Amino acid sequence: MQKQQPANYDLLAVFPDETKAEAVASKLRKEGFSEEEVYQLSAGSAGSGQFREHGPNSTRKDLFLQTQRTGPNPAIAVLFAIISAVVLGGLTFLTTLALPTLPEPTTIIVGIAIGIVLGTIIGLLQRGRVRGAIGQNTQNAPPAQKNGGTKAGQAARTVVALRFDDPDNISRKSRARAILINNQGKIDRSVNRQE
Repeated sequence: MQKQQPANYDLLAVFPDETKAEAVASKLRKEGFSEEEVYQLSAGSAGSGQFREHGPNSTRKDLFLQTQRTGPNPAIAVLFAIISAVVLGGLTFLTTLALPTLPEPTTIIVGIAIGIVLGTIIGLLQRGRVRGAIGQNTQNAPPAQKNGGTKAGQAARTVVALRFDDPDNISRKSRARAILINNQGKIDRSVNRQE
């Protein structure tokens, strides 16, 4: 394989790891691209890194992974206040029956008031639902692979470059671009052939 100048390629894509780049290079060869057209280079050896994102925006995951806890529900606070008032009012009524020395209406009113206050406090302390948790669990995500050295100080060969025999053949270039993009390649827009 002859050595090309880094900027003298028609198409260049960077891949997340070396195995993915090797798979794409072999796929391109299977699709009819010759050995003289397909090059696998080490990371950073070609192009200036001007990429255009293809497919869905990768920063959208931050939006979907946001969670927000809602505040206390006022209806729940009122419901707890009513339930607590009825329960404590009933208990104070039973206590006035058991202990006839307690004043009946005042004790029941105090019990109901304490029930309302306690129920309201309990209702307001209830935590709301977590909104936005739509099933993505980032704790179980696999760790990011590093593109560092693969074998004893060698740089990873994560770049696939193409130099076509006929650079004006648009359908051939489009087919190669589609293969690169569909296999998680980032196309470097700064690369073009300089004759």
